[in-house]
Amino acid sequence: MSVYLSVAPPDGFTKWGDADWEKWLKDHPWEQAERLCARGDWAIFLYQVRQHCPKARKALEPLLEQLVNERPLTAQDADDLRHALDVARDELDARPADAMKGQGNFASQEDLEAMIAAARTRLGKEPSLGDVWAEVFHHLDHVLDNAIAQKRGVYFGNI
Repeated sequence: MSVYLSVAPPDGFTKWGDADWEKWLKDHPWEQAERLCARGDWAIFLYQVRQHCPKARKALEPLLEQLVNERPLTAQDADDLRHALDVARDELDARPADAMKGQGNFASQEDLEAMIAAARTRLGKEPSLGDVWAEVFHHLDHVLDNAIAQKRGVYFGNI
């Protein structure tokens, strides 16, 4: 299974009835959800950010339950997430990818080694933690930038 993210309709859409949806869809093209990563990788990503990014962790804490459970984020939450991820990327870029290893039993060592090896192959050099998660950051940036530009939140999954 994968984790998908898309720009959400305006805040409050989770309480809409059929008539609200019909009106919205009549005037607005549907936005395709973007695949972020495999669901297991999403959990590892969030864990790695919490483990290795003290500044970003503080900013992510209020959003963590929604992120873990793949719940919609309001426009303000999307903006807060964007800023927290900018900090996380800087913090992860400053750490070697091998920092992922030995982090308890959250992910298997084989899975972590495979992630690091894929980044090493892609870059042709020893990756940072940020390099390992570059594709996830790229997809998150794309969706969050679109949502923020439209002053809307984001939605996990295909709605």
